[in-house]
Amino acid sequence: MTFRLDPAAPECSTPLMKQFIQLKGQAEGAILFFRMGDFYELFGQDAVVAAPILGVTLTSRDKKSENPVPMAGIPFHSATAYLQKLLDAGHKVAIAEQILPEGMTADQIKGIVERKIVRVFTPAVQFELGESTRPRFLATLVPAPRNQFVLALLEPATGEIRISGPLGAREVLSEKRLLEIRHFLKFSDSIPHEVLRALESMDELLIEEIAENFVSSSDVVPLLQKQYGRLALPPLLDDPAPARALAFLLRYVLRTQGRETLPHLREPKPLHERDRLEVGPHTHTHLDTDALFRTIQKTATSMGARFLRSELEAPLRDLPALRERQESVRELSSVPRISEQIHAVLSKVYDLDRILGRVAAGLAHPRDTYALGSSLSAAFELCGPISRFRSQELLAIATALKSTGKVLLPLAERILKTQKPDAPTHTREGGIFERGADPGLDRLLDLTSQGERFLIELETREREATGISSLKVRYNRVFGYFIEISSANLKSVPAHYQRKQTMVGGERFFTEELKRFEEEILSASSRQKTLEAKLFQDLLEAIQAASEASKELSQAIAKLDAFGSLAFLAARPGWSFPEIDDSFEFRLRGSRHPVVEAAMKGDFVPNDMDLSPEEGRTILITGPNMGGKSTLMRQMALILLLGQIGAPVPASEARWGIFHSLYTRIGAQDAIAKGQSTFMVEMVELAHILHHADARSFVVLDEIGRGTSTYDGMSVAQAALEYLHANSAARIVFATHYHELTSLEDEIPGIRNAHMKVLDQDGSLTFLYEIAPGKSSKSFGIQVAELAGLPKSVVKKSWQILKRLESKAKEAAEKTPSPQLSLFEAAPVLEPKPDFLREELESIDVDLLRPIDALQILSRLRETHLKN
Repeated sequence: MTFRLDPAAPECSTPLMKQFIQLKGQAEGAILFFRMGDFYELFGQDAVVAAPILGVTLTSRDKKSENPVPMAGIPFHSATAYLQKLLDAGHKVAIAEQILPEGMTADQIKGIVERKIVRVFTPAVQFELGESTRPRFLATLVPAPRNQFVLALLEPATGEIRISGPLGAREVLSEKRLLEIRHFLKFSDSIPHEVLRALESMDELLIEEIAENFVSSSDVVPLLQKQYGRLALPPLLDDPAPARALAFLLRYVLRTQGRETLPHLREPKPLHERDRLEVGPHTHTHLDTDALFRTIQKTATSMGARFLRSELEAPLRDLPALRERQESVRELSSVPRISEQIHAVLSKVYDLDRILGRVAAGLAHPRDTYALGSSLSAAFELCGPISRFRSQELLAIATALKSTGKVLLPLAERILKTQKPDAPTHTREGGIFERGADPGLDRLLDLTSQGERFLIELETREREATGISSLKVRYNRVFGYFIEISSANLKSVPAHYQRKQTMVGGERFFTEELKRFEEEILSASSRQKTLEAKLFQDLLEAIQAASEASKELSQAIAKLDAFGSLAFLAARPGWSFPEIDDSFEFRLRGSRHPVVEAAMKGDFVPNDMDLSPEEGRTILITGPNMGGKSTLMRQMALILLLGQIGAPVPASEARWGIFHSLYTRIGAQDAIAKGQSTFMVEMVELAHILHHADARSFVVLDEIGRGTSTYDGMSVAQAALEYLHANSAARIVFATHYHELTSLEDEIPGIRNAHMKVLDQDGSLTFLYEIAPGKSSKSFGIQVAELAGLPKSVVKKSWQILKRLESKAKEAAEKTPSPQLSLFEAAPVLEPKPDFLREELESIDVDLLRPIDALQILSRLRETHLKN
């Protein structure tokens, strides 16, 4: 159902609907929350779209009209939860509030109440989220020289900013942080079509078109200088493209929130830092590092969880820094009692980053500020426990606590001393501050409390004066203060009582004395609320003034919390700290998969692995499906990631030379949105690995070549393995079902065969999940298919076909006049014509040849070779 509002239609001609249509035009495609009393109302197509997402009833205005306007409403006081549902579904929402003169209510306004859009929220630009470890980035892509682009990311809630160097279109497509973008600003038609198509295919991603002059060239530097409060911009913004990209994002957030600056924003960091392990484009997906994070995460704070996740996504590769990290985690693990004490203190600390974000955006409420005060107070309880540590990173944390304490401890004391612990989540009703917070507020509170005593005394006096024992002095929001007398006692009402309201069973009256009291007490209440709102604004300004110290403290807490989480791993049975040096070794003893072992509650078969140069740095693994090849390969990569964030690893002993990069190609995936088949995706990822792997790389390749014909796939798999082994000197784990490749052990030094052990008893398989030297005797594919539940007739037919194919292969081999050095024993190889080879080779420009081109040429030559 689609509904279009027609401004000329009768149902849209009322002053209210005219105002809605005007504001809707200003909302720039956002769903409009239109404030009406205690509700936000949605009209027209907004109501049609939002009602099913929000789970509210879709109704309509003027039901008797020819074309009634769809309508839905949500309570104002619980709007945040409804708003979040729309943001999570990928929608943009504008908030139109009633603008009232000070001291007046909507009921006192004659005619239409003025309304104005005061905020705009999007899937990325939001501050009311619960504590989260996942970023929700606002992003844009800005053209850079030589047909390249700069990708900029901003997380408004936490203040994180990331900016890339120049990227080609393919590099943008392979950037894993695209998955964390929730809102993309498109302002240039020069964005590559394939990038835009990939973004459009992403679920719940809002793509919004912005005019290219949204930020002019002359606006960029002044806008950034004002944000960072200095003339010299952060070094990352020295070039025009990064500066312009960030300026676009910054102006968008400032305009949607009605702010001039956002003090909580951090200085931009590179998208990928040079001292970090380079991780292949899809490696985190292949390894399911989200599951690893959930398995090891024992942090007490959201800041710590976010820091731990970011470390896992980009581990260290600088050896001195890694050794410092290991020392910090070792120290914490060596004193479990102190670590538990630190964890208990940290559990009292709220998400400082998000609270500071809400303060900066003007969205913080009294409970936010009280949570900040209690968090700051708790944080400085850590000074004692961490003073005993000596590692450089822990000393730096202790120094940060000491330096920030000079600013933040007085702020925490001010908050906790003046605010009520049970303060409301809004400022409109007062009740925020304790007595003693301000002399003027104390006087107003005294007046209010005296008023309560006055009402009790007045009720007692009037009962005695009238002789009416049931007389009551009461108050409600509609009629104010009144004296209530039942019908049976109306004959005893004094002459000076003035009638206020007749009701069933009695009447309500007022006196001049009660009227004077009402005017005084209501004035005091109004002044109290106004003063408390001012005091709260003063407090917010004090918090913003301390934002730099707060950000420094937040970072220190995040590190300490994450290190403590890693230290807890050391207490797990069979976990140990790896010895990491500058050699080219890679040895694991008793290694296990951290996630699978946790799921199996310890019942996991450990394995030893050795990829040291003297043993052979390339292992070629064969064995049946379900035999444990992929699990073993993944566990090696996950152990590497854990070790290089400074954590213990699930192995009785581990040692390796530090890695600078990790590349994997595991599992079958397609990219339909990019027009790529499963095999094409595999080849693109393989090409990236062949271009980038070096001696400090760890490479995991699983079933390369399976997405095409047997001969093509086998050719690509062998050529890729030979190229990688010869040209990169990387440490490589290569799993395959092409048993013909096992002959490479005899042909190329440094390549070793290994297989996953399986016990075959009369066709009944038992997987042992152990790796052993040598090649597998067979693939056991049909047995695995039978275990999976294929119909018996299909299994029987499979055996018959296999025997027939094996028989044909044997006959072909017997007819071959002489032994051939070929992978394909069933296909005799004939000498190609010399002219054919010469023509092909002469057509190749070696200087322009990429490894993937070589693989394709090799495949074509082989195919033509067989036909001739």
